[in-house]
Amino acid sequence: AIDLGTTTLVGTIINLNTGMDVAVDARVNPQTSYGDDVISRLRLCREDEKGLSRLQRVIIGAINDIIDKLASEARIRREDIYEVVLAGNTTMQQIACGIDPSALGEIPFVPAFTRALELSASEMGLEINAHGRVYVFPQIGGFVGGDTVAGLVASRMALSDETILFVDIGTNGEIVLKHGARLMAASVAAGPAFEGARISCGMRATAGAIEKVIINDDLSCNVIGNTRPVGLCGSGLIDLVAELRRTGLVESSGHICAASELPADAPAAIKRRLIENEGQGAFVIAGKSESASGQPLLLTQKDVREMQLANGAIRSGINILLKMAGINCTRIDSVLLAGGFGNFIRRNHARRIGLLPPVPSEKIRFIGNASLMGARRAILSVAEKEFAEKMAHDVRHIDLSLSPEFQAEFSDAIVFPEEEPHG
Repeated sequence: AIDLGTTTLVGTIINLNTGMDVAVDARVNPQTSYGDDVISRLRLCREDEKGLSRLQRVIIGAINDIIDKLASEARIRREDIYEVVLAGNTTMQQIACGIDPSALGEIPFVPAFTRALELSASEMGLEINAHGRVYVFPQIGGFVGGDTVAGLVASRMALSDETILFVDIGTNGEIVLKHGARLMAASVAAGPAFEGARISCGMRATAGAIEKVIINDDLSCNVIGNTRPVGLCGSGLIDLVAELRRTGLVESSGHICAASELPADAPAAIKRRLIENEGQGAFVIAGKSESASGQPLLLTQKDVREMQLANGAIRSGINILLKMAGINCTRIDSVLLAGGFGNFIRRNHARRIGLLPPVPSEKIRFIGNASLMGARRAILSVAEKEFAEKMAHDVRHIDLSLSPEFQAEFSDAIVFPEEEPHG
């Protein structure tokens, strides 16, 4: 089972006798060298006649590398693998299948297929059993693709009587709202900030990444692997900005305050961390003597702006779906938070920066990599594949690019909330 993320690929190999994962592997999607979001890859396919074949070649190569590693760890031959299930957004799935995604780059953003595809692994170039098959998840519409359908399969939210908000935070952010009998889904171009890209000291959540930040009299961090920090991953970025908001070091506009703008009783250690970088404010996360590289790790004004764009895209999508359903956030019974790093986000911090609506913390549940979980279910049961088809058919796709309200909502959503979250 493969989660085809725009930034990250995750694969697991499953023993059908036990239903258990035998091995798991994750790595950066090599297509990022051609652009770190789907728009840049669509542009390559449209403008370069060899663009599609290049992108397909590198993604198939990466999946084969994952297959190699998983087979080795499971101590089996690649020939003993008979099925691969792929779940990703529409652009990623179509590129992997060698299907030109150019139509997704222009109105009305129509995917090449909506029903699931079943293809020959050997014809796709996947190195499993010569007669092996590939199942590609059905797609809902626009940029709401197989990963969202897989998330619906994994979460079972459609079977609940509650009002549920599903949010998958990634480079391509997907949002699904269930209210009554209605299911609505939208996609937003959040960008890769939450996955560590476009942030000056950003990185994936691997050894050396700061994944948790607390500010009291001074700043303290948790670093993955308990080593000197190399950079800041998505959960650490959310923590840091939320803490800077709480302590007044970052204004609701996103402006990083200068030391001279802070109250006289602000801790001296915090004041020393506020510096000027390229004519703008910046915050020193780790000094030269503290970091693994010997260079300071900074949160710059540009970093905060990148985060505001990602944050605002997701929150504006949530707001529009709530308005279309005729409800506000007080009617939400549960928020299901999915995505590669969802389990590491502090709920109060996600609410403080406005990434999630101001619902009580106990209503927010982490469900991990729902795309991969749904792909696993599809491998284990034909009934799950049938359920995936039903979900793709039943969900109403909301194209936010055609919404007259989106720009106004987005402009409001990039501003951090003034009030502290409660509950």
